Amino acid sequence: MKITIGQFILQQLRTLNIEHIYGVPGDYNLSLLEMIEHDDSVQFVGNCNELNASYAADGYARLNGAGALITTYGVGDLAALSGIAGAYAESSPVICLAGTPPLHAMKDHALLHHSLADGNFDNVMNCFKQFTVAQALITPENAAREIPRVIAAAWTEKKPVYLQLPSDICEVQIDIAGPVAAPQLPASDPHNLQLAAKALLQRLRSAKHPLMLVDQMVDRYQLQQLTIAVAQRFGIALTNMPTAKCIIPETTAGWMGGYSGNLSRPELFELMAKSDCVLSFGVRLVDSTTGYFSHQIPAAAQVDIQPYSLKLDNTAYPAVATADLLQALLDADDRPHAAPMATLPNPHAQLAAPSDAPLDQAYFWQRMSRFIREDDVLVVENGTSGAAVGGMRMPDGVKVVNQPIWGSIGYTLPALLGTLMAAPQRRHMLFIGDGSFQLTAQEVSTLLRYEQKPIIFLINNDGYTIERYILGENSSYNDIGPWDYAKLPAVLNTQARPFCAAVETSQQLEIALEHASRQETLAFIEVKLPMMDTPPVMKEFCNRCNSFNFGLTNPRRSA
Repeated sequence: MKITIGQFILQQLRTLNIEHIYGVPGDYNLSLLEMIEHDDSVQFVGNCNELNASYAADGYARLNGAGALITTYGVGDLAALSGIAGAYAESSPVICLAGTPPLHAMKDHALLHHSLADGNFDNVMNCFKQFTVAQALITPENAAREIPRVIAAAWTEKKPVYLQLPSDICEVQIDIAGPVAAPQLPASDPHNLQLAAKALLQRLRSAKHPLMLVDQMVDRYQLQQLTIAVAQRFGIALTNMPTAKCIIPETTAGWMGGYSGNLSRPELFELMAKSDCVLSFGVRLVDSTTGYFSHQIPAAAQVDIQPYSLKLDNTAYPAVATADLLQALLDADDRPHAAPMATLPNPHAQLAAPSDAPLDQAYFWQRMSRFIREDDVLVVENGTSGAAVGGMRMPDGVKVVNQPIWGSIGYTLPALLGTLMAAPQRRHMLFIGDGSFQLTAQEVSTLLRYEQKPIIFLINNDGYTIERYILGENSSYNDIGPWDYAKLPAVLNTQARPFCAAVETSQQLEIALEHASRQETLAFIEVKLPMMDTPPVMKEFCNRCNSFNFGLTNPRRSA
């Protein structure tokens, strides 16, 4: 059957349920954008810049399963590249579609704008090869083969990919074998699966203190239900890395809290250190998620479970899909179910009555723990917000979107645009600091333009507080310009009518929350907090960061 190259790309995206594509128009991508303009099944969402578009596509992928953005060659590509790298680090499948100069010009090494004017059109592709798992320059000859190959790689590996579409071939017709089908995850090798399940079952039956350690992989491959079912069948306690906050519902029986080295609950840290069998689901032990490598996980206890492999007792079992492995464990175990595990208590400190006293971090986050409800989507910036939310016990169904590994400040505001469009029926809240907000603030205009209705909490503590705790408490490089944040949404869209407020006391906060809860528009609440006020765990983390980064040459903080 015949189809144009542009329509073939769009049909491939639709198999991944992608209905929104983020980006910025540029002369090389206009032919594809014009095609999208007349396609009712997909919507182009214009961003303020390509970096924000990549963040939005990442946020969309976190809730939808995959996301996409459109850039223009060179200037647009490289502007988006940090967001693509972040998607790689955080295992977010994003398809980056780049409109390039016409194919004939690239073949002739023409000297063109948006290039280095040296006839070299390999340099941008070489950049993206470092941060994507598959890439291709589409031509009429390879389109039928390369487009599904690259898009399938994003779905299979849960990482970003990169496709270059020359501006003169979008409407070119090609032959494809049949109807466009969704990519499928690789199947297990039956023999290896049987061996792996048998070995793991024996290991579990002999373990005295088993423990499950969950990372992003369980979310990206939708393994939550199987993981919990195996834990409950075998009586295995569960914990998660900070990168996997709320992937296991925190009311689950046997859940022990989040694991971050010796910054974890003491009981959990000790349990991990003494475990004789740790089922490790795609775990990466990164400085920022382990309390600067303070974890103690016995090497002999580790069972390394990756999406398509198992390593147990120095024996590797390739071509074993985790979903198949977990199901095989459930099918093979004929013993009585383990006794029900206890649910972790969730003590609530009593909240002080609202007053005219100045707000502080402790009160604000205690109040937020009561404001957050089931099924909310929380987009959480690194820093004080990430530290506070990481320590909260969340209701069932809460989704946390953050970027603790790549840690690009400003990521969350554009990512919020993506999460809102991927799950419009849910309540979305953003927690972002003033320093981070200033990097991507213009995307508030896009939120308003598309009539999105999140609740945004702007934590104004007068600059880069986390950096102040690491080094330079009073140094000028940690200062930022003072903005009147609560007035900004009205400037960024003169037609919208968002609810905006700046609060300094708990009484003002209560009034703002009440308004935000019943508003049918975007709510923007600037929360003014003391500059050096931060959750205690963040102070300890910053001290470790200082020691790790500067070592024996550790400079003293300026007084």
